[in-house]
Amino acid sequence: MHIWTDPDFIELSAVAKLIYLQLLSQPKLAYSGVLDLAAKRWARSHPDLDVATVRAALSELDAARFLVVDQETEEVLVRSFIRRDELWKQPNMLRGALRVAFEIVSPILRAALARELRRLPAGITGPAPAVAAIELENGARELPASVMAAMEVPGIGRAAKSRPQARPTAPQPAAAATTAVPAAEPSATPSVAPSPNPSGNPSADPSGNPSTKDLGEGSRERETGEPVLTSVDEKVGAPAPARTRAHPRPREDEPAAAATTDDVQDERSESGSVRQVRRAEAERLVRVHCPDQPRRVVSALRGQVIGLLREGIEPAVIAAGLRVWAGKTLPPTWLPDLVGELMRARAVPVDPKSRRRELAVAQTFEQIRADAIAEDDCSPVGLAARGELPAHADAATLQRLLDDALAATVATDPAGTDHGKGAEDEHGAEVAA
Repeated sequence: MHIWTDPDFIELSAVAKLIYLQLLSQPKLAYSGVLDLAAKRWARSHPDLDVATVRAALSELDAARFLVVDQETEEVLVRSFIRRDELWKQPNMLRGALRVAFEIVSPILRAALARELRRLPAGITGPAPAVAAIELENGARELPASVMAAMEVPGIGRAAKSRPQARPTAPQPAAAATTAVPAAEPSATPSVAPSPNPSGNPSADPSGNPSTKDLGEGSRERETGEPVLTSVDEKVGAPAPARTRAHPRPREDEPAAAATTDDVQDERSESGSVRQVRRAEAERLVRVHCPDQPRRVVSALRGQVIGLLREGIEPAVIAAGLRVWAGKTLPPTWLPDLVGELMRARAVPVDPKSRRRELAVAQTFEQIRADAIAEDDCSPVGLAARGELPAHADAATLQRLLDDALAATVATDPAGTDHGKGAEDEHGAEVAA
């Protein structure tokens, strides 16, 4: 693998390299190089690494420009995945990558992927990646018709395999009386750009030029990408206007049926996709429960809602949070805080007496836990306090745990009944106070 000779990759920490290779081997890695951010799940594969270490490695890879991480939408992009795996050399896989690219929610990931698509050699891929890059930056949420049409335009390098065979046959009748030299000139003179270059390059360029440009990964990608950007722009517009416009239009009518079939298949597969369902629900919540907003604000709100839905938060609470947000002058990033306030309001008692009891039980329980840890208490009370507690436990749950532990202490140690009774009385007095 060429990354092991890349100085930027070599300078990474061992943990960052490990996480990078782990991401490349994920079964849910899309052809576009996008993954859902799942640091906890990735950390489970490494017993000696905690979640904080994995997150630090992701930040290191992001800073070194190997990844793009968006914490708000919880998406990760492996920057050079399409180039490094040379998906651009396989038309069907490149089409699949362009289709799933429009599922990306994060505008940060969209901009980064657009830059990567512009770095692909247009002479081989055709104009589809460059057109897709523009549509990604414009915020298209589904595969646009312009990209579908561009997919039907082959690159100069691929089209050259058939063109040189068809072109020489046309001039041959006119040049039959001359020698072989004039027969070669007509194919070289009228089509300097399309014919001579592809005839010599298909076997050289795909294996030569792209491989040298693929070597640069990490923080130097942008520097090496600058000249490629200009060359791609030139190549996309290099075929004469008559050729670029004449190619898609005759073909639009023919392959349209095939493209539509592909779209139907994509929709069928996407209908069962959790990500598609989650995004549709987020769009519905924002559209219904928010006033009309600029597109940038709506996109940011949608990203926040997708993150909340991914956590399993009820749509009813999110809808209420959106209503509260609409009445305040706050940025979209505050939506989780507002939803959290509503969730706390439902869980925390409003009655002052019940509220004081909640605080007293929590303080007493944590004090018992601290004492049990300090004294290495292995009694039922100590084990109950030191053990794993249920998530989001209320005062009644903590009280029940202590009561059950005290009852178990009395049952297993009849001689210590007085001691257990004294501890129970002391605990009851603290809670009552």
